[in-house]
Amino acid sequence: MITVITGASKGIGRAIAERFIREGSHLAICSRHEEELLHTKNELQALNPDACIMSMVCDLSNKEAAQAFGEAVLNTFSTVDVLVNNAGRFLLGELSTESEGTLEAMIATNLYSAYHLTRTLLPAMIARRSGHIFNMSSVAGLQAYPQGGSYSISKFALEGFSKNLREELKELSIKVTT
Repeated sequence: MITVITGASKGIGRAIAERFIREGSHLAICSRHEEELLHTKNELQALNPDACIMSMVCDLSNKEAAQAFGEAVLNTFSTVDVLVNNAGRFLLGELSTESEGTLEAMIATNLYSAYHLTRTLLPAMIARRSGHIFNMSSVAGLQAYPQGGSYSISKFALEGFSKNLREELKELSIKVTT
């Protein structure tokens, strides 16, 4: 099994990577932080020395970086069984007082990263009529709350992306989970 996990160097992404590596999956992982990513890769490799682990430092909020990561994954593995769009960013704030550019930063990291990476990897999944895409969201994408600000907007958008993608892919036996 080939599993791609974004934001894999810490937190939820790292825990997901550990679970998949213990189950025998080969991994493609990325993070913005080179030292943390290398450390994570080495620890994952120690958990399963037979696994192939491809890693790449990149900021997925940048469209070209997201596409380059996807292309590197396909050049390494040629296909993907599981995609976990976990890269994300949280900034607490109110819409009326948050810093200029907060919405753009939240949308770029929490929505566009998943959108562009998914679009890069999707043709290989469609060709096989197989795969599972997980988009890591938040309760903030289901229920508005004080101080949710642009973060909440970005997670509501991710929910919409996931629902639309699920409808488009269900006839192709590709699953989408949020």
